[in-house]
Amino acid sequence: FPLPSPLPQHRRRRPWPSFTPGPPLTPNLSLSALLAPVVAMVFFFKGCDDRFKYYMGKDKFENELLIKYGWKKDVWFHVDDLSSAHVYLRLPKGIKIDTIPEAVLEECAQLVKANSIQGNKLKNVKIVYTMWANLKKRKSMAVGQIGFHDTKELKYTKVEVRKNEIINRINKTKVEKESDFIKKSWEDHQKKMRKKQKEKKKKEAEEQKKAIEKAKQEAELREYKSLQVDDDAELNTDINMTAEEYEDDFM
Repeated sequence: FPLPSPLPQHRRRRPWPSFTPGPPLTPNLSLSALLAPVVAMVFFFKGCDDRFKYYMGKDKFENELLIKYGWKKDVWFHVDDLSSAHVYLRLPKGIKIDTIPEAVLEECAQLVKANSIQGNKLKNVKIVYTMWANLKKRKSMAVGQIGFHDTKELKYTKVEVRKNEIINRINKTKVEKESDFIKKSWEDHQKKMRKKQKEKKKKEAEEQKKAIEKAKQEAELREYKSLQVDDDAELNTDINMTAEEYEDDFM
């Protein structure tokens, strides 16, 4: 039998290219770690005045949480008309929004500008701020979106340029905490406020009770003095009577 003719060049099989597997993309992560939900974070900062606290959410979902669990003494900051982080300033006792120190106000404004993708690149950025209680959230709003109860309560400041010395100093103090901390601290604060309110009402009730008792004692004292005056008047009348008048009165 004749030998088969060799296959044409274009029909011959080519050897598979050699392949050396590389290291896994996530060598230090287990499957459970990969499937675990992403933990929401909130960032806390310290500024030039230790009496004040700055904090902000990592993204719009944390912003939603901060809107819900804000405190009445919190001041909200945002870049006006641009997307930015929601920065909050917690006021200490005795400080109002109109008496925030200029240095603290500048740090909050710088922090907001630095955490705005577009605002960070611009000059003369306008910053809006107001009390947390003035924030208005409707169900129809998108996640992280906010409105206001009264636009007359809005205040503004301007950041001419980014000051890296301020941003770098503040960022060095950054502490990350899980978002559950915000809810827990709010609940603890509410318990504390309810306890104070209860103690205040109890004190007011005790003071009112003391005032009523005092008024009663004063009324009884006035009545006693009035009776004493009447008795003294009758006694004085008897003393000034003659023997004949006394005898006639007795008869």
